[in-house]
Amino acid sequence: MADKWKTAILWAVAAVLAAATVALIICGKLPLAAALCVAPILGLTVVKAFDNRMLSLSFILLADFAIPVLEHYLPGMSMGMLMDATILFNVVAILFASISGYKSSNVITIDLIAAVVIWLIYCIIEIANPNMRSIGVWLSAVRSMALYFLMVTIIVELTITDFRKFMVILKIWSVFVLVSFAKVMYQKYVGWTPGDAFFLNVMDGKRTHIIYYGTRYFSIFSDAANFGGSMGMAMTVFAIAGMHVKNAGEKIYFFIVAACACIGMFLSGTRSALPVPVAGVMVYLVLIKDFKKMVPITIVCAVAIGLLAFTEIGQSNAAIRRARTIFHKDEDLSYLIRKENQKQLRGYMKELPFGNGLGMSAGRAQRNGDYSPLTYIPTDSWIVQLWVETGIIGLLIYLAVMMYIFARGAYIIFFTLKNKMLAGMCSGLLAGVMGLFVMSTNNEVFTQFPNSILVYTSIALVFISPQIEKRMVNNEIKFRI
Repeated sequence: MADKWKTAILWAVAAVLAAATVALIICGKLPLAAALCVAPILGLTVVKAFDNRMLSLSFILLADFAIPVLEHYLPGMSMGMLMDATILFNVVAILFASISGYKSSNVITIDLIAAVVIWLIYCIIEIANPNMRSIGVWLSAVRSMALYFLMVTIIVELTITDFRKFMVILKIWSVFVLVSFAKVMYQKYVGWTPGDAFFLNVMDGKRTHIIYYGTRYFSIFSDAANFGGSMGMAMTVFAIAGMHVKNAGEKIYFFIVAACACIGMFLSGTRSALPVPVAGVMVYLVLIKDFKKMVPITIVCAVAIGLLAFTEIGQSNAAIRRARTIFHKDEDLSYLIRKENQKQLRGYMKELPFGNGLGMSAGRAQRNGDYSPLTYIPTDSWIVQLWVETGIIGLLIYLAVMMYIFARGAYIIFFTLKNKMLAGMCSGLLAGVMGLFVMSTNNEVFTQFPNSILVYTSIALVFISPQIEKRMVNNEIKFRI
């Protein structure tokens, strides 16, 4: 009887929605009619996500890549609220599941959570920094700086309970890489979309993206540096995953994704993105313990670096020409300016051991009403931004936390994991994160969307991998996605 009532109610709701849609179309309200058609699908998806942890986690990944796109079309709006909403949805879903008796087969890794909480506690203490202008400024900054790190780590560790779900994360990420590649190809060979044109012409993006040596393409990202860093990380992760996954179709697919990411990285024209795959490969070679792969990879990397550093091959190509300047920093004006900026900052930071406050560096501080001499100096990189906003004490705590995470992650891969495929893929994730961290010494991309969520997800996957391995039968995967 109950099922008949449910069916009757569903048919009644469908009839009302259909009638309303027809009426809106007749009245010429096509956008409203389209929204009304989509609303039930979205509603059912949201309801389904309460019972499907992977689906609700995918909302976070979708929001992660949607935010940079929306920022081009809705400038001035706080897109971080979209990420807040998806994370809150996941937390609520987990709480409802626990109330109903469901328990994750994973146990969160206490050491990783403790490390992140230490950093979060310091950021919370920063609320008492006398240079902070308002609670709102602090709240806006602490989310991307520490809170997302903790929340995403917990959500991923409670959700990814087996290798199948591990692979789902990689495949969702790979789709976003291919979409980003398709968009950058469109920008290069077709032209700019209205959102791109708005960024270039109204938001002054043209000044840094259409310059003397050519165009720096940014795809769906906030800027070319963000795009280049993300593609460098993806190139590292998927190239290594392709070397270790056993299924031939997945192997070819991951190599294609890595190739697309490589092309995108060069089209971004971001020199500081080059160290991402280079540092990533160096980390991978240490972790892999496989000399058969180590020797040819080392040779390929050495040849590639040698061609860039000591020859003029490919000099006619703008992207290669710009990438080559990374080996001649003393002739690079932007590098020399960064060094001069850091020299000036050292003078001011001697009196600010706890920093100028979260969100209170450079242009960010000026938008919040601080026009002190410190705020006129660009930070240029994530590490320098941390230094300015949290002081030398905060910077040392953050670096200690990250060094522990990298060391512990390497230990897990090197000594704990026995399954070579899983260990190889985790080494790719850790190598990609460490490569992007190296880039953060020259660019502010480590905590920008979508990189920050990808970094936190990758770290959580590495730390939870021993529990995943325990559910793999006889060190072999008996299923595919």
